[in-house]
Amino acid sequence: MKRALLLLWNLLDIAQQAVMVATSVAIVILILAQVSLRYVFMMPLMGVEELACLFGFWLYFTGAANGARERNHIKADLLNVFIKSERVLHYAKATASFFLIVLSAIFAQWTVSYFIWSMGSWERSPALSIPMVFAQASLMVNSILMFVYFFIEFVDYARQAIGYPPLRLAGHVTLEKEGE
Repeated sequence: MKRALLLLWNLLDIAQQAVMVATSVAIVILILAQVSLRYVFMMPLMGVEELACLFGFWLYFTGAANGARERNHIKADLLNVFIKSERVLHYAKATASFFLIVLSAIFAQWTVSYFIWSMGSWERSPALSIPMVFAQASLMVNSILMFVYFFIEFVDYARQAIGYPPLRLAGHVTLEKEGE
């Protein structure tokens, strides 16, 4: 079971990194092509902005999920300045993580509802008629991933609050790092 979870964790890491690299490269290529076509060849191409926006959705939201996974998402964490007891600090972080879980669950539920609505309406982009569901899928997939990652963060802080060692899941992990 532990091996399967580590494999899943690593596969998610690889998939997220691949999406972020591929979408970054695609956006750069699209912008360079549009600039070259518009200002060098004087032949602007319609719809490049729509494609860049589609890739941007996947890049930004996958980056947000990856930030939650690696626990380097934006947060104002001043607890360690005010709380000197490590156990109390872990309780406070577990409490904050619980609120993150609640908020990310609400966000995930909204994005699932939005995705379902989008599947039914099948709205399309103006120039290229790309179904917007492709961009909106990034919201749903990555909000669910953020919920999972925040849940794991909560479990980790709750475990530490009751005296267990921290989970070693940030980044790419192997069984050797886990002590097996």
